[in-house]
Amino acid sequence: MKKFLFYAVLCCAVLALVVSGCTSTQETGQDPDPEDTEKLVMGTNADFPPFEFRNEENEVDGFDVDIAKAIAAALGKELVIEDMEFGGLTQALNSNRIDMAVAGITITDLRLEEVDFSDPYHFAGQTVVVLEDEENIESVDDLEGLIVAVQLGTTGDLEAHERFEKENIRQYNKINEGFLDLANKRVDAIIIDIPVAERYIEIKGGCKTVGGAFTEEYFGIAVKKENTELLTEINNVLADLKESGKFDEFINKWF
Repeated sequence: MKKFLFYAVLCCAVLALVVSGCTSTQETGQDPDPEDTEKLVMGTNADFPPFEFRNEENEVDGFDVDIAKAIAAALGKELVIEDMEFGGLTQALNSNRIDMAVAGITITDLRLEEVDFSDPYHFAGQTVVVLEDEENIESVDDLEGLIVAVQLGTTGDLEAHERFEKENIRQYNKINEGFLDLANKRVDAIIIDIPVAERYIEIKGGCKTVGGAFTEEYFGIAVKKENTELLTEINNVLADLKESGKFDEFINKWF
């Protein structure tokens, strides 16, 4: 009888460990509940200052976060932020893990096949970043045959693959790793959104942009296909932010 009780208790303990081991946690401490109508879940990649990044308190902060907070407040919901790889945002939307993706996402025809976008809210053409003492690279046209860093899944990544050989492109999940390799001369240049480039240069120094923006792109907030109700609400808030002057306050704060 004692043996039976011992093994019964042991089995319960093991089962409890298995169940607890199957529980995943994210930025919020738990996976968001797609049925929780009191929360608005924002997916982002917090490696893209000044749009989204980790501040000194290790909280996700930035221009996009302020916009998302304004949207959540207007809808009377609690904002929940899920920090993930940029390339996983579309899947997270389509699996209902997140309600909207706000991550400096360029509106493209290819992405419009998978998700819907809000009205554009920020210009973000691609530019070239090189070391401050670089004299031979003056524009994207001078990068042929050189090693170019990009963030995986971004329009900078797509531009690089359209222009250069695959073996000359270095892809990074986090673009700060690309900036580190540039500083250590493991790559020759970075292709990235111009406002992000300017922010990195302001904070870290040691590099510069050349040639200005060589593409014309605009950021939008992505939602799951046919989620027209949320899309309309987001567009209404964006319009209100611009009309009220609050959007300009965000611009002045982060740029």
